[in-house]
Amino acid sequence: MTKIIDTHCHPYLNKIKNKDDLINNFFSQDWEAMIVIWTNPKSNKEVLELTKKHSKIYATIGIHPCDIWDLEIEETIINLEKTYIENKDKIVWIWECWLDYYWLIKDLENTNLNEEEKQKIIKKTKEKQKIFFIRQIELAKKLNLPIIIHNRDTKEDVFQILENTWFKNFIFHCYSENLEYAEKLIKLSPKCKISFSGIVTFNSAKEVQDTARNIPIENMIAETDSPYLTPTPFRWKEENEPIFTKYVIEKIAELRWEKIEFIAEQILKNSKWIFNI
Repeated sequence: MTKIIDTHCHPYLNKIKNKDDLINNFFSQDWEAMIVIWTNPKSNKEVLELTKKHSKIYATIGIHPCDIWDLEIEETIINLEKTYIENKDKIVWIWECWLDYYWLIKDLENTNLNEEEKQKIIKKTKEKQKIFFIRQIELAKKLNLPIIIHNRDTKEDVFQILENTWFKNFIFHCYSENLEYAEKLIKLSPKCKISFSGIVTFNSAKEVQDTARNIPIENMIAETDSPYLTPTPFRWKEENEPIFTKYVIEKIAELRWEKIEFIAEQILKNSKWIFNI
């Protein structure tokens, strides 16, 4: 198979598989590159150390919305920019720009707060997520970097922010919406990328498969989001890892009735373009 880029993985989060082993497994195939994601100030050190050990591992900067509770926004933005300037040869995008209302509400279910108190926290946190999302977009514009977006029960708010900020250099990570929403994103930004993970291999993911079958190949990239979302045929059997990107690509080829080599080459081309590597 053509060389592959896993555009989104977290090898430092694997609990069963050794991160050095799974990195070596990936590069033993002579594949192109691995983009390792960090989601909060604590994980950035380990990720940046990996980029120094491996010439084909690249990193991101950014904060997951579930990690912003105790962060001061402007101070965090300043620190993100400083990190990029110090490591810009290995940082290829801004992550993680998104909104996440699912975990916001889920985390409050196990508290002793009454409904009124919960609603106040939800409202306040949603507003903070939106402000932080917009500030990371502004940082991406300043640094001329793409942003990676994942929405969780937030797709309309995400789209509205993208539309209002006129920001078009984005990737939708771990796509889980329907074809109509993907077409809406592509209409907003014809060069945006829709990233497919192991979800596209799940029998239950009919809408995601329909999207992978029908959007232009120029708008597609692939990822694992490992150690999460292990693709078929290993789902429920073992932790995900970057080498499993090939199963995502094989499924896309199957859905589109195309040769695997053709799909792999196009996805590699798209990935290298959006990350400028």
